[in-house]
Amino acid sequence: MALLETLVASIDRTHYEWVRDEPTQDDLDHILKEIAPSPFDLILRQEVYDDLKAGKAKLVTKRGPTAKVLAIVYPDTKIPWDTFGKIFQAFGEPAKAATSGEPAKQWRLVWFANKKPRIIPSGKPRPIHMNGGYTYACQSDIVIYREEEVERVLVHELLHAACTDNMNQPEEIREVLTESWAELFLIAIIATTPAKAKKLWAIQAQWIVDQESVLKKFVKTPADYAWRYTVGRRQVLEGLGLRFPQPSQDPAFMLGKSLRFTSSALI
Repeated sequence: MALLETLVASIDRTHYEWVRDEPTQDDLDHILKEIAPSPFDLILRQEVYDDLKAGKAKLVTKRGPTAKVLAIVYPDTKIPWDTFGKIFQAFGEPAKAATSGEPAKQWRLVWFANKKPRIIPSGKPRPIHMNGGYTYACQSDIVIYREEEVERVLVHELLHAACTDNMNQPEEIREVLTESWAELFLIAIIATTPAKAKKLWAIQAQWIVDQESVLKKFVKTPADYAWRYTVGRRQVLEGLGLRFPQPSQDPAFMLGKSLRFTSSALI
């Protein structure tokens, strides 16, 4: 657990102050551009945007020292501002601004809080069953389009946006590395002590092996799309010195058909 202890100790936990803000015309144009359907989410973003136009959802905008969040949410959506702040604080400002000497540039997150959860399908999981956000390497704009485990998706996408990818590696390897580190960083960010991090890792490790046990019938190699987010994680994390328990007696029951990547008991 030395790795997690190191990560916990390295996190900047300075208070992150959010203030109410308004969307600019560029923000609104950006939101409109990002609702186009894709093979990864079909119409999840469009559904939320349509609900915004119909008055069923609302746009909440806040700005912090290094980030602006445009959240299209529903009346019962819980926006995790505290955790968002901890995550953005841990990442600092966008890499380009940090290294170029240009004026500090903020991250911009657009969150379409679609309530559709990730569910294990009857056959091989496809991108539409799994994906929840996207960004581009070394860019400051991030889009998330599920309410479910938005915090983990934010960490995952920030790792891409912060230029951590080795672009000489195949996409599936870049993604499995990013997902594995995202789960460790999320634990380190929300844990305040090494002891808390150890407890959270035990929960997540059990989730990983239970999910692997259920999915391994359909997900076997890196050629299977779901491998990069699920089954492939164990080899990466074991290579970092982390240990895993045996699967639960009834892993399918423990998962409850959920295809979320992090256990709901984490956050």
